[in-house]
Amino acid sequence: MFGLIQNRLVLKQKYEVRHGVFAGLRALAAVFASVACAHGLAAELEIRFATAYAADNFQTMNLQQFAREVNNVAGGQLKMAVFPAGTLLKPAQIFVGVTEGKAEAGEVIMSSLAKEIPVFGVDSLPFTVRGYEDAYQLWMASKQEVEKALNKRGLKLLYSVPWPPQNLYSRKPLTSLADFKGMRMRSYNPASERIAELAQASAVPIQVIDLEKAIASDRFDLMITSSWTGVETKAWSKMQYYYRANAWIPKNIVFISNKIFSRLDADIQGKIMQAAEQAEKRGWDMSRDSDAVYENQLRSNKIKVDRVDAMLRNNLDRLGEQFVREWLKTASNEEVAILLKYTTERSMK
Repeated sequence: MFGLIQNRLVLKQKYEVRHGVFAGLRALAAVFASVACAHGLAAELEIRFATAYAADNFQTMNLQQFAREVNNVAGGQLKMAVFPAGTLLKPAQIFVGVTEGKAEAGEVIMSSLAKEIPVFGVDSLPFTVRGYEDAYQLWMASKQEVEKALNKRGLKLLYSVPWPPQNLYSRKPLTSLADFKGMRMRSYNPASERIAELAQASAVPIQVIDLEKAIASDRFDLMITSSWTGVETKAWSKMQYYYRANAWIPKNIVFISNKIFSRLDADIQGKIMQAAEQAEKRGWDMSRDSDAVYENQLRSNKIKVDRVDAMLRNNLDRLGEQFVREWLKTASNEEVAILLKYTTERSMK
């Protein structure tokens, strides 16, 4: 009996020693974990970018390069990954999806949110910009308000990159706005429908998903879209003329959840914003370069690429002025301030 009791005492002592060691190790691990968190050494944070565009699109390639550059300087704190072609969230769900935490970051075309965030509609006022330089000046005039609008929704702006200019495609030569009268003009939103009305053309509603088939089946005579869309939809199957009208130059915005961004230490935040600044500069150059490539593809497929005739240019500018006058009747103070700042600075050049 004494031996049994002695054995139990020995086992009890071993258990207490072992339990004490384990408890000490657990406590020590907790201390290390708290120290690691305090010094930014926590487990790697995954940041998933949702985008609607294909992996070989210049916007996506720019975003992928941005992600690689951030990963290289993040010191293991985070890992950015890009999910192209709507593989993480469907295109129409990206903006709301990031605000709801279904993705940590995203990319959308700004004008697509104009109904929800009216200030974003300034980006696509027709015939307000003449080219990339004007488009950049408009971006500088509107950037602060865009940042405010995103911040209200728990998002932080990273950068913005334009698409190629929206230009005129036609089945016949165009020399003045009188040539538009009676032509069937493709529309895809209220703004494009109003442009058709002001030009005395007949609006034909066609979304981009149906555009290639609509071109091939002669459903319209005239459209405003980019060189990229013209190539993607094989516009040359019916369209013979392409005019550099620069109707507007829409931009994508790339953003991240403020909740996620705030979890990073100040040094990493700074490096992300430095990489974003470079991505914006690189993206504007890529847009210009891709526009030239797409226009060359249009030429190689027998579309005549030309500048807008002086009379037509004047007509289009006056159409744009009328559109803006109508828009001003419902525009907010912030929207008016953006346009005023842009037009004032542009006139001083």
